[in-house]
Amino acid sequence: MKHLLVWSFLCSLVSFAPVFARPDEPVRERIEWIDIWVTDADRSQLPRVLLVGDSITRGYFGGVEQHLAGRAQCARLTTSKCVSDPTFNDDLQLLMKQYNFSVIHFNNGLHGWGYTEEQYRDGLAQTVAAMKEHAGSARLIWATTTPMRNRTDLESFDDKTDRVKQRNKLASQIMTEYQVRTDDLFELVESHPDWTSSDGVHFNGMGNEALAKQVAASVLEALPGTTPAK
Repeated sequence: MKHLLVWSFLCSLVSFAPVFARPDEPVRERIEWIDIWVTDADRSQLPRVLLVGDSITRGYFGGVEQHLAGRAQCARLTTSKCVSDPTFNDDLQLLMKQYNFSVIHFNNGLHGWGYTEEQYRDGLAQTVAAMKEHAGSARLIWATTTPMRNRTDLESFDDKTDRVKQRNKLASQIMTEYQVRTDDLFELVESHPDWTSSDGVHFNGMGNEALAKQVAASVLEALPGTTPAK
C-alpha cells in the first residue's frame, strides 16, 4: 500500500552554506506557502525524482506521476518562495537530508516580484551551486518559467511576462555555466492560450497534460538506465 507523506509548513531547519549575498530581509507576499509531497516514502525500489517549483508544478505533478508509473517514485517541493528568499534552500535541504534523488527537475520564477532581477540571478545561482554540492549524483534539469497572460484577453501576455523573459535569460546563463540541462516549458506553452486557465497564470487540463508529458519525457531521458517511452 502506498504511503503518502505530506508536510505543509512555513518554516524549516538547516540551510546550505552561502555562495552569493542575499537580501538581509526577505520580501514576503501576503500569503506564503509550501507543500512537500513524497509518494512511496517507505519504498526505494525505483529511482526517486523530485520536482521543485510553484503552483504550476503542482498542477502537472499528478500527470508526471502517471507517466512515470513503474519507472520512478515522485516527490515535489512547491512553494511561493523565490530563490532570492534567504530561507529557500533551507526547505530544499530538508528533503535532501532524507532522500536520495536520481533526478531533480526544478523551476522558480513566478514569485518574488519584489526582488530585483540581479537578486533573482544570485539566488538561483546559489541554489544550483548548492544542489550540485549536496544532491549527490542527482541529474539536474532546469524548467523555464511559463508566461503570464492577460486574464481579460488570454491571446495577449501580461506585462510581467517581460520580467519572466528576463529571468529565463538570466537562468539560461547560469545553467550554461553549471552545465545543467534545460526543459523549455515557456516555449511549449507560448503559442497555446487555449491551454491557459481564466486567471492567465495557471493551466487547464489540456495545458497540465501537455506540461506533464514533456516534463516526464525530460525526466526519463535523464534517469540512469531507462529508455524514454515512445
